[in-house]
Amino acid sequence: MAKPPATPSPLRVPLRTARTDQALAPLRVLSLTGGGYRGVFTGEVLVRLCAATKCEGSLEEVFDVFAGTSIGGLIACALAVGVAPRAVLQTIEKHGGRVFPPKRHRTARRAIFGTLCDSSHLEDAIDECLGPKKDLKLRDLQKGLVVPAVDWVGGRTHIFVSGFLGKAYATDATLRELCLATSAAPTYFKPKQVDGAPMLDGGLSMNNPDVLALTEVARRWPERLPQLEMLSIGTAGADAPRDPRGAEKKGLAWVKTLPEYMMLVQERTASAQAARVLGRRYLRVNYTEGRDAAFLDLDVANDRARFTLLDAAKATATAAYRKHRTFIDRMLNKSVAKPIRS
Repeated sequence: MAKPPATPSPLRVPLRTARTDQALAPLRVLSLTGGGYRGVFTGEVLVRLCAATKCEGSLEEVFDVFAGTSIGGLIACALAVGVAPRAVLQTIEKHGGRVFPPKRHRTARRAIFGTLCDSSHLEDAIDECLGPKKDLKLRDLQKGLVVPAVDWVGGRTHIFVSGFLGKAYATDATLRELCLATSAAPTYFKPKQVDGAPMLDGGLSMNNPDVLALTEVARRWPERLPQLEMLSIGTAGADAPRDPRGAEKKGLAWVKTLPEYMMLVQERTASAQAARVLGRRYLRVNYTEGRDAAFLDLDVANDRARFTLLDAAKATATAAYRKHRTFIDRMLNKSVAKPIRS
């Protein structure tokens, strides 16, 4: 007598694991450009975008990696340890006038001390912004952080990363030391000794750290590159139309314009490269149509400059959200954020 056919066992569908969820979730990067006191613009844009998306409080659980140069580096460090964007902005506004005093007060100081600004005021601002986290070592930071500085002796860009991006690449430098290093603009502030070498402002080579952040994330998680999304925020600026004949100017005629032009070229090149790789997963928010001194210089920190930068940030953030609402809502949505694990 034939045996009855065996009853097939029920189909088992494996449960989705945390690792699978992580592989499918977006990998979010916030990249912040350098620009001295114009960091007021950066901070206000971020505050406005958070308000538009109802993303309240800190952003440490929203973004997986924070990247920044100079003042952008200070903001990135603060955000990476849970300081809310509005608190960072308030610190910049409070200390800006002391970090960058009126220009008429700087000539005598430079003759005596060799720098235009007193680094102790910058140190005070960093200490207040980071609080007890200022002494946290990069090696121990469990959040993605990428900040450049320039190694004067080595003649190269030193890329500081947190332990989250690989402990073999991280150092025992503290967040306070890192902020001082990436902000040590020549003539303005003293170099900062980190890891045995004098460090200068990261803006000398990587004022816009978009590509730097992209490279470090691709090194750490190459399999996650298709999920990488980046929000890049600038520090405003003044990009006046250029006459083709201006490229032929000679000698000292370049002294004033060349450093600013080199910085502009690096910022735009980095942005273009990031956009080429990421396509619609990349957004750059910036304002470059200013003609006021607040947009022309990095060190004008009076009330007029502050209100000018705040007004520009409000208009820029409003326009960006209106045009790219879907992208910004997704980037700043805490309810769907799934930060990756190292």
